[in-house]
Amino acid sequence: MPIINKTFAIFAIALLGSLTPGQSEASSATKADKVKAAIVYKLTKFVTWPEKKQTLSLCIVGDDTINSELLKINHKYSSGRRISVTHKAPNAPLEKLCDLVYIHNTKSSAIAGILSDLENHPVLTISDSDNFVYQGGVIGLFRTGSRIQFAISQEATKSAGLAINPQLMRLAKIVK
Repeated sequence: MPIINKTFAIFAIALLGSLTPGQSEASSATKADKVKAAIVYKLTKFVTWPEKKQTLSLCIVGDDTINSELLKINHKYSSGRRISVTHKAPNAPLEKLCDLVYIHNTKSSAIAGILSDLENHPVLTISDSDNFVYQGGVIGLFRTGSRIQFAISQEATKSAGLAINPQLMRLAKIVK
């Protein structure tokens, strides 16, 4: 699969790209948001949902500067599916509306409620909230020094009925 390997190589390079040290805090956050949004887009190419639809619905829960970066993914294509990006309230029926949910800038109690509602539904959950994968989320983004890395919960992945490409699993911190 040369296309997958090429995409994987591009993803790995983007993931390992550093945020330039010494940037101001505001500038740093903008760069981090761009990297996180790029990672979210690339992740869609390495996840298989149990049912393939023509559109991949990405729902954003929470308000912050990353919203504008995630909205740039709207109408792009991932593995032959058009991505549709919308903002949703935490209490929306996300399991019916979304294939992917990006949660940020949201209280821990609200995150717990969202994850509880999405349990056993084929929805990929991603967040940059602390300890997200330990709360039951599928993929947690975190910063280590100047890099954005990610952790994947095997239990949450299995519960959601998703399959994650083994190449991607090798790049991640695995949480059982």
